[in-house]
Amino acid sequence: MSNTNKDFNIKDLIDVAYKEQVWLPEFQRPFVWDKNQVRLLIDSLHRNYTISSILIWKGGDELARRAVGAKVKDIKIPEDKQEDVTYLLDGQQRTTALTLAFTNKDIYRGNNTRKREVLNLYWDSEYKGEDAELRWIYDDEKFDNLDDPQAPIMLKEYTEKELYAKFGHRFVKIKHAYSFDDEEVEEWFDTDDQDEEIKMLRFKNDYNKKLKELEKEILYRKVYEIEQKGSLEEVLEVFERINTKNTKLSIFDIMVAKTYRKFDEGFFDLRTFYNIINYDGTVSNNYFDNIENLELDKVDLLIDNKDMLQLTTIMLQKKFIGSEVLKLNTDVLKANTKLLHDKFHSLVQFMNNHFFIETAELNRYNPLMKFLAGAISHFKTLDVKQNEFLKSWFWNTLLKNRYPGAQSERIAKDFNLLIDSKTDYDQKLQKLTNENTRNFNYLANSSVSNLQLFDAYYSNKSQQIYRAIILLLKSNNAKDFYSGFKPSRSVSGKNRLEEHHIFPKKSKLGKQIVKRFENHKYDDIINNIANIALLTKETNNNKIGSKLPSEYIADFQEEYKLAGKEDEFIDIMKSQFIDESMIELLKKDDFDTFIVERTKQLYKQVEKLCNSLN
Repeated sequence: MSNTNKDFNIKDLIDVAYKEQVWLPEFQRPFVWDKNQVRLLIDSLHRNYTISSILIWKGGDELARRAVGAKVKDIKIPEDKQEDVTYLLDGQQRTTALTLAFTNKDIYRGNNTRKREVLNLYWDSEYKGEDAELRWIYDDEKFDNLDDPQAPIMLKEYTEKELYAKFGHRFVKIKHAYSFDDEEVEEWFDTDDQDEEIKMLRFKNDYNKKLKELEKEILYRKVYEIEQKGSLEEVLEVFERINTKNTKLSIFDIMVAKTYRKFDEGFFDLRTFYNIINYDGTVSNNYFDNIENLELDKVDLLIDNKDMLQLTTIMLQKKFIGSEVLKLNTDVLKANTKLLHDKFHSLVQFMNNHFFIETAELNRYNPLMKFLAGAISHFKTLDVKQNEFLKSWFWNTLLKNRYPGAQSERIAKDFNLLIDSKTDYDQKLQKLTNENTRNFNYLANSSVSNLQLFDAYYSNKSQQIYRAIILLLKSNNAKDFYSGFKPSRSVSGKNRLEEHHIFPKKSKLGKQIVKRFENHKYDDIINNIANIALLTKETNNNKIGSKLPSEYIADFQEEYKLAGKEDEFIDIMKSQFIDESMIELLKKDDFDTFIVERTKQLYKQVEKLCNSLN
């Protein structure tokens, strides 16, 4: 875009937009600025305020795109021609606003495909008020008439000749600063009359001076044009890091533009494609048949589309590095519609059946999901040994933090180990466990006098280790203390899962515990995972609240005993890693001993799951 002989300025930016020498990738949202935002942009430039930079990329004919200001449906489909294309990645709202304000190019706002935007903005060059923004007036706005306060003025009610006759050169049409033939002014005067010709020349001189001022203050302002170098693959990381007003461009946005294609039956759109992949039911391998026959507008996306792209690359190509996504193409995707749908839903089912991960939680386990996607798509079916290996892999990786850093490389390494036919699964597991960066052996000797706990707290629920041990609780089919139901995040109402303090924080004893441990290394012990149970909303709110265990546990056990189902109550408590001796500790409100014993029970489950292959 830039000419090396001069700085790239606002006029140059308008030129390339007007002449359609720069293109907007399909993922760019349509023009949405309102009239006041356009006005403020012009005023900011006139006051020499910064308006930030624009970001371009010079690539090939590989992204679906449209011209600046074009209708959202006017998409130019890539034909993979040998031609250079300049894409505007960041700054399209400003560029479109400037093109709209200074030219007569057809500009469309939002999703409107019929009515183009028409803006005529004037500079009130004689404005003396305190609000500088009011010096910029649209021709359809009313403003005060000093001669007659009861009859406000609207500039569109006058021809340009009438504007001159009434106001002289006070109002300057900013489009004239970009392009103006002053010979048309001569028609406003009787040039056969010498006095009229002098007036005409004076007007042209004064008006052109003001146009020159607008050119200097606005159009010749330098634009900080940043060009990203490299191929589409090479600029992947930059695409993912662009952040303007918290709007992040992602690899998915780029792939929407890269894969957009026209077929006889219609257009292939990646967003629709992933609605098909997420569809809960049977799908056809024909992309367009699915569009016609399925209710895709009601589909809930189970994971983020960006993550789905990575899973697609893994399931089709067994590639785990992010940049490999860009090698996907429309034909490959379209030809594997059913395969991807079925493999993805097998993956979701596998994670739910073996690791108790509900669909609402899938996004939290993205790195683990990538490896499992590779495994499930590699093997036609999983035998018992493979299943157990994958389970041990999962729990070691999650609980013992095998992926603290470069995840894609580690996932690829794990996958190559998985498919290595020369190494048996016991040896594979040993290699994996040697890479654990966390262990819990210190918990085996925990006691009241030598207190050792998991570093996992309700007060920091986003912790990986906290979320991992919540899954560990679910791995034992944790049941609600009172109803015996398995609480779930995917339901609403009284059976929705809630994480509840066994010794309530707001109880009198809870406050005492907080006070007693305030200078201890476990000063947040009341929130430790060993004091957390998975309950339904109903039990949490209406049966327990702030009651102490000595009250509610005794009541629950008595109810089950009277019903002749005390053994069922014991089993419910064991599902939450609370055995009979620990029930007695709860009935005595013996917090210290209970925390130690439950920690040990959770530790035993960690080791059991991490070594399930054996």
